[in-house]
Amino acid sequence: MPPSHPASAPAPGPQAAQRQEPLPFLATALSYTGASGPGSASSGGSGTGPGTGTGTGSGIGSFSINGNGVAGTHAANAMARPPGQAASPLSMALAPDVDDLDADGDVNANGPQSPADAAGMNRRPGKRPAARGTAFYPRKRANTACQVCRARKTKCDNKKPACSYCVSVGATCIQSPVDLSSFDPASLKILDRIDELERLLRHAVPLPGAADAAAPLSALAPAPGSGLSSQHRLPPLSRSRAFDSAGGGIHGQSSSVSSLSGLRNPDDELDLTSLLPQRVDHILQWPAFQNSGTHHHSPASFRAPPDAIATPPSGSASLAGLIDMDSHRIYRLLDNFFLHIHCKNPILDEVLARRMVLNAFLDGIDWSPASCLALIICALGCIATPFGPSGETKLGTQTYNDSQIFFQAAQKRIGILLVRSDIVGAQCLFLSGIYLMMVFQPVYAWRFFSQALAACQHFPFLARAQNLNTSLDAMEMGRQDTQEQAVYWSAWKSERELRQELDLPDFDILHSGSTLYPPFFPAPPVAPAESPDGPDTETQRARAAWLFYLAEISLRRLTSRLSREALDLRQRYASDSMLIDMLLDMMPEYEAQIREWSDSLPADLSIHTPVEEDGICRSVLRGRMINLFEQIYWPFVMASISAHSARRPVKPAVAEFAKRGLETHMHQVHVNKPGFHHRHHGSMFMIRACTRSALVLLAAAKAGCAMPTDWEDSVYKTVGMLAYWEDEDRDLIHWRSTLERELALARHE
Repeated sequence: MPPSHPASAPAPGPQAAQRQEPLPFLATALSYTGASGPGSASSGGSGTGPGTGTGTGSGIGSFSINGNGVAGTHAANAMARPPGQAASPLSMALAPDVDDLDADGDVNANGPQSPADAAGMNRRPGKRPAARGTAFYPRKRANTACQVCRARKTKCDNKKPACSYCVSVGATCIQSPVDLSSFDPASLKILDRIDELERLLRHAVPLPGAADAAAPLSALAPAPGSGLSSQHRLPPLSRSRAFDSAGGGIHGQSSSVSSLSGLRNPDDELDLTSLLPQRVDHILQWPAFQNSGTHHHSPASFRAPPDAIATPPSGSASLAGLIDMDSHRIYRLLDNFFLHIHCKNPILDEVLARRMVLNAFLDGIDWSPASCLALIICALGCIATPFGPSGETKLGTQTYNDSQIFFQAAQKRIGILLVRSDIVGAQCLFLSGIYLMMVFQPVYAWRFFSQALAACQHFPFLARAQNLNTSLDAMEMGRQDTQEQAVYWSAWKSERELRQELDLPDFDILHSGSTLYPPFFPAPPVAPAESPDGPDTETQRARAAWLFYLAEISLRRLTSRLSREALDLRQRYASDSMLIDMLLDMMPEYEAQIREWSDSLPADLSIHTPVEEDGICRSVLRGRMINLFEQIYWPFVMASISAHSARRPVKPAVAEFAKRGLETHMHQVHVNKPGFHHRHHGSMFMIRACTRSALVLLAAAKAGCAMPTDWEDSVYKTVGMLAYWEDEDRDLIHWRSTLERELALARHE
């Protein structure tokens, strides 16, 4: 974790966001029977009911992970069950995400929501139903928070004419004049759909050449509190990250925020060039690097045709020779795959997969899906190594060439899978993407991840999950459903991450009810009954893999939610100073949520250990947490660099968080150093994250910011990492030369 910071950090202001529970899914998912026996919900839980106050109450309960209580929304459901009736993994997985809650924190419980509901439950059979009146309908939405409190996601007391919070800060309190309690459910549904249409119109990104068609939208009023007139409205974030309304999935091209120079107040003392971390090719276009004479990539350069996948040299072994290998080598390749690849994406049943591969080689490789899967597993098993330097799999080695032979043989069979609907096809497509990521072919990998996601769209569990008439508790998960959920989630998150990094198009579906965004947490497999000698090796590996898998997904959701909140603020505040002030108030809460996530990890994945003791799974989680710290500190680092470049003063609070941000960039390089020479699925993301951090450190030093001690060492280490991999990615040559040149210039300034 980043170094601890002094206790004199800025205290949360009056606008600090109310505490949100960031880990409901991780808390419940890690309590499944396949991880550590039947999960037990704590019977404690004080506080008031939903929507009436704070505390854990009936809306928020707690689960225990390795003895540590973690708050979560599923605990209420667990405590509501009769004694001895355990919650099914699917019921926990399909429970509502914390992002899908109403602004006032209400959750649909199973009990009555109004006095009329309670009366209806106690009504005798045959009694005339209550009349259709105002009291008949649930009053759940009668009290709606004002727009200021809704934007901050805090409780509103709905006082008239202005709520207490707006009075205390001097804000304009805008409350809905409509009493929704008198509307029937159908009317409320219609109003919801109208609100959704208005939201889509407000945030629509205009197509090129469609300015005339979009002209009528200028009649829409600006967002309250934005400080913009009808002639000066904040433009849509056409180059920003956008998020699914269903849960925060990223599907934008870039993290840079649209230029607001024409809308900023001339007296604004801050100039925030970007709100979220940018890609390396964008950072290389900063003014600090414009005079370096380095080759720069335009944003469209990633859209150029990628290099063809290299073919093995003529002297390499043939496929027939590799297939005719002894059983010991087959077992070794399988062990490599399940130990070093499958542990991060557990999409297969290890016992069944091993049997399928062995049968394929014993019966002879044919054109069946099983043979295709066996060849891909062997290709990955060839280049998979323990965490640490992977010199034996460098480009041109015999091991690397063997993996290419296996992979190309699999690709000759994979076209047949595109006209099948079984799970093996989706697994082959996804694992092909994993292989291409490991050999630094991200564009081709994205194609396979997209195809894998498309192959999952007709899985039976998706249809059942979208059937609103089906009780979640009544849905039972089998082994097949578990594998379908796993490959669906893996393909979904891999495609999202890669598309964002490569600036590739999003095939967006505007309907918020689309099954594209997974509306559930993947359900772990049910562990078999333990033998007297304890769990077998395969069960232990499956448990460890699923613990990592669920922890990574939960962190991704937290990252998406914090990103979306920051972009929502950007839309509301044209002034960079006002935006920074709002972010300053929220920073203590953001830091606390990230640390709560890290504290909730089980002992096997705990990152409260020395970096030198990390395995691949722990290293990946540590790196992703550092990425999230980098994200929340990014606006302050950008503000500090801009202010120092313009010789303007910096607020002490901004300077403090900018200092933490620069320390995080140093820490990014430090925590990833053990994996600098390790080939794995996320090598490309690690390389780009460290390169971004090194460039930010150089830009800050050139601007005159107060730099952390030994920051140059982090840049030197990044240069060495780029030199190691530059034979496999031509972009790394230009990045390395830029770092070397800029570091030399910075040392002489």
